[in-house]
Amino acid sequence: MVPSYDIANSYKNIMEILVDEEIDQQTCDWSLEEAQQINRIEVAAHALNHLPPLYASSQEGVTLQYERAQQDYLQKITTAVSDALAAVKQIPWKGSTPFDVR
Repeated sequence: MVPSYDIANSYKNIMEILVDEEIDQQTCDWSLEEAQQINRIEVAAHALNHLPPLYASSQEGVTLQYERAQQDYLQKITTAVSDALAAVKQIPWKGSTPFDVR
């Protein structure tokens, strides 16, 4: 399913959506305890740093970039998320200060 474009944003990196979906896919069978020990934001940031951005500025662009990513980058996304999960598991989480999104 192609995600809908949020009109409040003027552009969106579709790779972020795909990475979030892949994190969900790879962790769906984890226990609650195991899932709570992982910082998903760190996993996503790590994976995204190893993938190309795919920006879109319209719903049509979202559809095109989503389809392009499904065709050209699916294996790279799977590998990047798997590697990111392994890397983040190795580093004990000491907390962090999230961005202020106001």
